[in-house]
Amino acid sequence: ALGQARRRARTSRESGAGAMAGVVVPVALPAFEASTAGAPLTARRNYPRSRPGERGAQLLRSGRPASSSRSRPGSGSGRQDGEESFNKFLNRTAPGQEDLKENIFDKSAVEPYRHEVQYMATHISIAPPEEKLELTLKDRRNRPLPATLRPQALDVLERSLRCTERGRRAPTGHPADQFYDEAAARAPPQPIPHATQKLENEFLETLEQSLRDNQLLPVMWDQYAKRAEELLITMSLEKVLRVLKTFVQARYRGPDVYTLIGSELAKEIRGASSARLCQVLHWLSRAGLRDQTLMTLTGNETLLRLHDDFVLDMYIEVLNVHAKLDVRNPRLISAVLRDLTPHFAELSREQVCSIAPLTAMNVLSEQSRIAYLSRCADLGMGLPARMTRPEVLRQFRLLEDCLRLDYHPTTLPNVVQLWLANLKQEADAQDIIEPTPLTLVEEDILRILREEMDIAVTPSLQDGILTLHLVMGKAVLEVLDSHGDHYVTPAMGGQRLLRADTKLRQRLLWRRGWRVLTLDEDEWTRLKDDIFKKDLLEAVLTGHHNPGSRRQLPPH
Repeated sequence: ALGQARRRARTSRESGAGAMAGVVVPVALPAFEASTAGAPLTARRNYPRSRPGERGAQLLRSGRPASSSRSRPGSGSGRQDGEESFNKFLNRTAPGQEDLKENIFDKSAVEPYRHEVQYMATHISIAPPEEKLELTLKDRRNRPLPATLRPQALDVLERSLRCTERGRRAPTGHPADQFYDEAAARAPPQPIPHATQKLENEFLETLEQSLRDNQLLPVMWDQYAKRAEELLITMSLEKVLRVLKTFVQARYRGPDVYTLIGSELAKEIRGASSARLCQVLHWLSRAGLRDQTLMTLTGNETLLRLHDDFVLDMYIEVLNVHAKLDVRNPRLISAVLRDLTPHFAELSREQVCSIAPLTAMNVLSEQSRIAYLSRCADLGMGLPARMTRPEVLRQFRLLEDCLRLDYHPTTLPNVVQLWLANLKQEADAQDIIEPTPLTLVEEDILRILREEMDIAVTPSLQDGILTLHLVMGKAVLEVLDSHGDHYVTPAMGGQRLLRADTKLRQRLLWRRGWRVLTLDEDEWTRLKDDIFKKDLLEAVLTGHHNPGSRRQLPPH
């Protein structure tokens, strides 16, 4: 009776809930009775349980919730609407095969294209323009802006920089006792006054007259050098070249005036004629002024005029200058050799003699050198030796020594080899060279070596065409002149470069088996005591002397 009462109460509650929801929920009464037949009557119930994973798999397989599978068929339209809305929701939210990821942080293959539909081009509708014309006028004339429209920063931007404003102040270096006129300083360059030109002409006449009268006192030419520093800045190219010529012929030894002349020549060299360029190069080589900037500017101007009015003598002069100054302008040298090499077979005896041995060894290319030597062999230069002037004969004897000792050519023509052999044979037999006398410095060195150091010294010895002084066994002591054996360079205080002919002489002596020791003449003349002179010679003989270093002078 109690069980029947419970079943009736449960059935009434379920029927009431089904009527309210429009769904009839079936109840498995036999299963409940079977499960409760042998069990005690308690309030605890045991229901079958399922895991969340099994619930999701069941939903994916059925496409609808599990409660719908237990609902009775033939229910009302409300149940069909619920099933359809759930299917739409499932299709919209359930992940597909392409959305499944191995890791939660991985991106799927379709991730970049999820929102592509939002950015697809659609029809654009633009309103047609209005049928009217609107003109806007702007006044761009240079008129000051009103105070209300002018920004405050514009005053600062339009103000000139303080570094460009001098405010009537004299520039740096202006004499303090002279008035500075700003308007005159901004005026265009004026022609040189006649008074200045008159002073320049008088100075040039004074230099040339002193040279003609053989007035070569160093003190007087020091004053001329100081005066030249004041007048060179306004001189033309011709006048600067005349000043250089006089100082070179006077054998002036001050390097500062040559450096100043070189800087003025660099300013005036542009636009010079071909003959003037050759004169500048000639006197630069005579002065020993080795300025790479000046040589580059002169070489560029010469290169522009090679095909205008240059003759063979000018070509030869350009090559001799580059050999004597030991500088290179590759473009100029290549152009000169390209034009001159085909004409070597047409050179006269004077033109052949004008090519220095140093040029033939250091500047000419292999092809040009062979062409030049072939022309010398054809003309028989230096042969016969007894009928050749001594200076010409010794020039080609020096060339033969250079080819035999200091140069190893690939192949010389047979006629050139025969000419060189005949020249050496006749010159050694008939050309007798007297050794040059010792200078005052060399005589003083000879006295110290014999009296203070007790060393056997041969004062002079003739080895071929080379005269050796102060010979001690197989060692020879060479006294170098600071002006005649070194170049004049803008950086003379920091470097002392030997001239090309001096280096060639030392190289030939070394090839002949001599040990060359060098001593600076100025360094010797500064010493007044024999004890310091002896110390200097001991340092030179033992190899502990640095010719480029400045020795500390002893107190006198």
